[in-house]
Amino acid sequence: MAKISPSILAADLTNLACEVKKVREADFLHIDVMDGMFVPNITFGVPIMEALGRLDHPPLDVHLMIEEPSKYVKDYALLGAKNLHVHVEGNYHLHRLLGEIRENGANAFVVLNPSTPVSSLEEVFSFVDGILVMTVNPGYTGQKFIPEAAAKIGALDRIRSEKGFSFVIAVDGGVSLGNAKDLVDLGADILVMGAAVFRAKDPSIVVERIREIRR
Repeated sequence: MAKISPSILAADLTNLACEVKKVREADFLHIDVMDGMFVPNITFGVPIMEALGRLDHPPLDVHLMIEEPSKYVKDYALLGAKNLHVHVEGNYHLHRLLGEIRENGANAFVVLNPSTPVSSLEEVFSFVDGILVMTVNPGYTGQKFIPEAAAKIGALDRIRSEKGFSFVIAVDGGVSLGNAKDLVDLGADILVMGAAVFRAKDPSIVVERIREIRR
């Protein structure tokens, strides 16, 4: 069964409590943290995490698109992050950072941008709980899906099968009901979806339909 992580980047933030309630049956709630330096946009930070802490929400799936994420791993873990996603490009010492994420009680995910090869992870496959494949360039919601980037999902699925790894595979960017089954068939376990969920007439139905998808 596929899992879904609705991204609040596409939600109506003027009514956050209501928006979160619409997707309370989701497997995760995706939070994009952007600092305007690692990516060309500024979004959520500690105040949003603190606000979510007062709500009934799915486990938090936090994507750190920031410079020097090692400075903030502990803070976001303490604020309730179940999964913490960090980029290959943003870390001089990726192995150490993944260890710090786990030491602080969160699942360690590493992110592959569209132009980042799967081979960049060869030395850390044993140390990740999950890998997030970006199928758009990170920074904005509503971008066009990049099919070439999605091919990495199949490559990662083959690697974990052949080598006996247990990491999960997530995908983020342009994911919709139209391509969700294809992505799951490639090997994706978690679908991060923004506009396709929060701009739907009934987000809860989208959540339900994704969770019905089986490989």
